[in-house]
Amino acid sequence: MTGFRLGPHYPACPWRGFPPCCTCVNPCLYMENATPALHSFEQVKRKMEQLVNENVQLHAQVERLNTRLNSQTDLSMQLSTAVTALQQQVHALQLQALTPPTAEPHFSLPEKWNGEMGSPDGLLANLDMQFECHPGRFPTARSRVTQLTSLHTGRAAEWAAALYYSKSPECNDYAAFVAALRKTFVPPSSEMGAEARLLKLRQKECSVCAYASEFRIISAKLRWDDSALRAVFLEGLATYIRDEMAGKELPQTLDEVVDLALRIDQRVLVRPKPLIRPSRAPGPFPHPRTPAPGPVATEEPMQLGHLPPEERQRRWSEGLCAYCGPPDHRRMNCPLRSGNEGTH
Repeated sequence: MTGFRLGPHYPACPWRGFPPCCTCVNPCLYMENATPALHSFEQVKRKMEQLVNENVQLHAQVERLNTRLNSQTDLSMQLSTAVTALQQQVHALQLQALTPPTAEPHFSLPEKWNGEMGSPDGLLANLDMQFECHPGRFPTARSRVTQLTSLHTGRAAEWAAALYYSKSPECNDYAAFVAALRKTFVPPSSEMGAEARLLKLRQKECSVCAYASEFRIISAKLRWDDSALRAVFLEGLATYIRDEMAGKELPQTLDEVVDLALRIDQRVLVRPKPLIRPSRAPGPFPHPRTPAPGPVATEEPMQLGHLPPEERQRRWSEGLCAYCGPPDHRRMNCPLRSGNEGTH
């Protein structure tokens, strides 16, 4: 070491293993004076580390408090929303309590169906209306199937019992049960039969109201458009209705044509019966049931062209026969008209 003299008279320095020297007394004294400072430094260092650790812990606690505060805020918002919903429910219940309950419509049970007589359409329509107006009574498909089968009798009841005891899935599906019912008891040719019935339907001696009702019942089973139904309805009307419609602009829909035919029929029914005026040169009228034998006349004795225009107009406006004059039929149905094949 520079500045130190080695000598044998001094023992080895106890500080840091210095070799024996004669001039190391001052450095050792310096080291002894630095010991308290080093001790204080160690304490400060430990204190700083402790403060750092405490700061980290405080920061972690602050983070946890912030998280808890945020969760408390969310919970408060949820509670506020729940309280608002409860207030609305209480208000609705109060209004419901103040409103008098409305009576549910009463339905009489339809007649039981045996699977042989008629069609199940009326029964099914009645039940559909009951299910719609009383949903609480028939909440499940099973309850609706039970209500339908309770209105079966005869072969239909035996068929429903067979499905029930065989645990058929149709018993738990109302739509499937109705489809199976139609497949079993309604022949696939029923729609074709309805077409034939509708095309053959005629008013004949019945009123327009009865004819229109039967027409709508049959046409409801078909998928025809309105124009086709309108044409078939007009074709089936009686002659006296078509005569009244002649020369008029007919409506374009079936409903309007039916209304027009009903008005005409009502007007004809309430029309007063005019008195029959004898002609100046009345000829002998043969009895319609026992016509007089003889050759068929080549010319009609009372053709429209032989009547004066005033008389022809009067007979037309008063609903009289344009051929012989009585009010109980028209010219197309006149029993005295030769070759008449029209039907009333």
